[in-house]
Amino acid sequence: MVSIPPAFPAYLPRVVLAQPNDGGLTVARRLVRRGVAVHALTDERYSYVLASRGVTGRVMPSLAERPDVWAAEFEDLARTGGGIVLSGSDAATEWLARNRAELPPQLWTFESKDGVHLALMNKHELHRAAREAGIRTPGTWHVGSRTDLDRVHGEVDYPCIVKPALGHLGKDAVGVGTVRVDDPRALDTAARALLDRHLDLIVTELVPGPESALEGAVTIRDRDRGYLLEYGRRKVRQWPPDYGTGSLLESADVPEMLALNRRLLDHVGFHGLSSCEAKRHAGNGRLYLIEINVRMPANFGLAQACGADGAWRLYAALARMPLGPVPQPRMGRKVVMHPDLLAAWHQVRTRPRSAPAVLSSWRGVRDTGVLSLRDPAPAFSLVRSELRR
Repeated sequence: MVSIPPAFPAYLPRVVLAQPNDGGLTVARRLVRRGVAVHALTDERYSYVLASRGVTGRVMPSLAERPDVWAAEFEDLARTGGGIVLSGSDAATEWLARNRAELPPQLWTFESKDGVHLALMNKHELHRAAREAGIRTPGTWHVGSRTDLDRVHGEVDYPCIVKPALGHLGKDAVGVGTVRVDDPRALDTAARALLDRHLDLIVTELVPGPESALEGAVTIRDRDRGYLLEYGRRKVRQWPPDYGTGSLLESADVPEMLALNRRLLDHVGFHGLSSCEAKRHAGNGRLYLIEINVRMPANFGLAQACGADGAWRLYAALARMPLGPVPQPRMGRKVVMHPDLLAAWHQVRTRPRSAPAVLSSWRGVRDTGVLSLRDPAPAFSLVRSELRR
């Protein structure tokens, strides 16, 4: 079961951000303004979150290399008042889910002992659950051995997509996640790089269409109270192009995507925050499930930009505080992440978009991620660390 307090507290519990991303920074800023104490356990890449006004915390070692340090830190947090734990990375989500039974009860998490978070993180298990729920997916092959790879060589069409079953482990091991391969040799190279490190992978059909054909649904599903947050989005740009992370996104009216997401979450019995993505096929116009993240998405600032009040509703969901009706999101509101400067320049340089078209694409931006005039210190910290690198 989800680890939650039995009733909403008379005080505002502390929030602990585990490896926060830019979405976690948005949550920190909003909650600090509402009087909530925010403590962040960051990695080096996102250490600039600690520069945000009112945020305390520390830079932590790698979860994979020093889980003992993380366990000791959470024990200490439990002794000093506990609080609500929100994950901003797949590594933190996996660790919390696997160690929920050993974590003190004073720490409240969406991650639980039921295994649902872990199942949805595993792309092989995700696609299997989606098909059970009647959700359309691209053709998928699970590869856990050289024998599996040999079989796939005889069945797959090119181009196709290679993904590690657990994306964060693949990125740590080989430096990349989703890879497009155009021929058998490229497939063999990408797959063996993962298999040699004892990592499973999936090979999927390529769903044709531009990055703007990617639709998403972001929700908080509560065990007792149903959906406490729900809004749809579309990608405008991502970095790196084609198979990167969304850098410019807008709120959108995508009822089919919202229905797909609910069908999946209801089928597996998931409770917590998730960001589901599907792609509309350029040929037949149908939606195909791509992936789901069961943590704070980096673009969670869109929940504020479109008026959905995501940060507070996320906090109140775990604190078991009363919440009113789900706000109706405003369409066409946008969030921009700092990598979008690279993505926009790439579009101008390769000429799929003109400079005026790129400038026009920023119309409607209401959240700018790390770049904030009200809280500029994180941006300065990010620039300093980039210059050092």
